Parts: sequence; structure tokens; C-alpha cells
Amino acid sequence: MEIIRDRESSFYSDKAKALGNAFTILDNNQKYYYEFEVNDTKALIKYNDLKYIEDAINEFRIYQKHVTKFSDLGNNFYKAFDDIFSFKLPIKCIQPSSFFIDLSKIEMFEEYLDPENVYLPVAIINDEYVLLDHHNLLYFLDQCNQKLVNVFITDYEEYINDFVYLAKENNILNVKGLKALSHEEYEEYTKKFYDEYFSY
Repeated sequence: MEIIRDRESSFYSDKAKALGNAFTILDNNQKYYYEFEVNDTKALIKYNDLKYIEDAINEFRIYQKHVTKFSDLGNNFYKAFDDIFSFKLPIKCIQPSSFFIDLSKIEMFEEYLDPENVYLPVAIINDEYVLLDHHNLLYFLDQCNQKLVNVFITDYEEYINDFVYLAKENNILNVKGLKALSHEEYEEYTKKFYDEYFSY
């Protein structure tokens, strides 16, 4: 069984593919489709088969842990997780743990995403709020002139400490320091960085 974060299949809406809320599960030459329509901390699941719905939910929550309540195709309650405490932070006070922005993602967010319906994962490291993921979203919110963003505190891997150090060494102290790149440049730079870092 293999799970793919699918941005290609015609089963899904353009919005779900753009926001990364579509997951295809491959098993014995069969395809199982799961699309998550998100509204704040809730999601409606669209699917072609219930067989791997639990796996799809768990994979989806890797990317959107703040979503804790799920409904099925008939809009009936399906499953819930413990609520995650969230609060608002000034965007300018969040320390990035990455360096680059993919401008093609920003264009998709402009079309499909409500700036008020964004939650970002952070950790408190050395008395700073550090962004752990979704730097493209942080940049998007800043471009929308948002001053505050919903955040929640979660666990992080040790390598984040190194990423924060490197970000600061390159004068990336808040969202304004992130470098916006074309999709091709973003793929090239990030692949090179991660290959070099994780090869040691």
C-alpha cells in the first residue's frame, strides 16, 4: 500500500490539488481517492471507497494537524481527535526555519485560500516562536497584509535547531527575510540543500 499526495488526478477538485488536500492510495493495482474539504478545524471527506479512510486521515493530519473533526460524504460525523489549542501571533514575530518560498504556491493560495482560515505549526525554541512548516503560507499571509496568524505548538525534530541557526546566519529573522523563487529554482535550491544536509 502506498499513499500519494496527489496533485494530478481528475477525481479531485482543483482547489484540493492546489492546497495539497488530496490523497490517492495505491494497493494491488487499485486506486482509492480521498479529498479533504477544509473549513477551519473541520473537514468533509470525499472518497470513492471507505477502505483506507483511516490511513488517508492520518496522512492528511501530518500536514494539517489542527483539523480535528471529520465528516463523511453525507456530512455525517465520522471521527474526531482532541482539539488542539491555538492562539494568534504577530506574523513579524515568527522565526522561520526555512529559507526559500515557491512563488507558484503563492499564486495558488491567492486563488483558493482564505487568509483567516490558516493555522501554522510552531515550537518555542530559545524563547522564540519558530515556524516548523508551511513557510509559503506565512509569506502568503504577509503579502495579504495580515498582521496576525493562528498558530499551535507541536513537537519538532532536532534538525530544526540547525535550520534556525542557518536561517539566522543568512539574516532570515522573520518573514521578510524569506527569498521568493520560481518553482524551478525552489525545487533546485531546496533539493540541493536537503541532499547536502541529510547526507552527513
